[in-house]
Amino acid sequence: MIILAADIGGTQARLLLGECEGDGWRELRRQTLSSRDYPDFDTLLQTFLQPGERPLAACIALAGPIENQRVRMTNLPWQLDAAELAGRFGLRQVRLLNDFSAQAHGLALLRREDLCTLQAGEPQADGVRALLGAGTGLGMALLAGSPKRPLVLSSEGGHADFAPQDEQQLALWQQLRAEHGRVSLELLLSGHGLERLYRFIADQGAGEASPLDARGISRMAAAGAAPACAALDLFARLYASAAGNLALTGLARGGVYLCGGIAPKILPFLQQPHVCEAFCSKPPMHELLQRIPLHVVLDEYLGLRGAAQVAARLASPAE
Repeated sequence: MIILAADIGGTQARLLLGECEGDGWRELRRQTLSSRDYPDFDTLLQTFLQPGERPLAACIALAGPIENQRVRMTNLPWQLDAAELAGRFGLRQVRLLNDFSAQAHGLALLRREDLCTLQAGEPQADGVRALLGAGTGLGMALLAGSPKRPLVLSSEGGHADFAPQDEQQLALWQQLRAEHGRVSLELLLSGHGLERLYRFIADQGAGEASPLDARGISRMAAAGAAPACAALDLFARLYASAAGNLALTGLARGGVYLCGGIAPKILPFLQQPHVCEAFCSKPPMHELLQRIPLHVVLDEYLGLRGAAQVAARLASPAE
């Protein structure tokens, strides 16, 4: 049976056709498209599917909360309804998933080389695992259960409040509160968040800086530019602190995984010792957090593979 998987973010849309094989699936074809080039998901899917391709089960992972298998996306003007989508494209089964829930389903497929470990900790094999990912937005999810019966808890924790931890972060909070009224984690820990941090650092006198997007800031940091390096250093510490909060919230003794598009691109900054200290420095829970592993996921297709895993289960007679 042919299955369809999609991982739709605010910037990129990754799509895959696969064929069920035993308890899993094998890839037939995949493609990455620009989400913003399409007015809706139907147009995107019509572009991807070639004549004669008729998937029968599909899992679509999207950035936004899923309610009754309907979603209004957070960073795109799209709305999807699973039942309507099935009817229009002749699909027997369709499942809509939060994009980070899909990534959680993909964790079991990761190989050792797909991870960069920042803190080894003392992982518990049956422990809860937590995912946190900065990209166009900030996603979170928790994973419990077993590989055959995973229990994924989706989250919109990226929109939780930001709590400053030192004088620099307090000044940052004050500046952003004056501009936005409320300072959420996503306001800081996303592509646009990095741009805000860069402007803040420049305002604080780290050096003159012209407006740059996240990619430009990363390039400048690679060249050693002081404001860009300072912005990425602050981003890494804020990212780790948010990961530590999620580790405590879910008591993630199985480990915390930094996913999404940004983390692999800023590895040198995440590998600094003060990043793990930001993760653990939450007294009286410092020692507990030192025992929780912290990893960066290097596989950019984690969410797509997770969606394919769910689609294969939908196609299984047992489902």
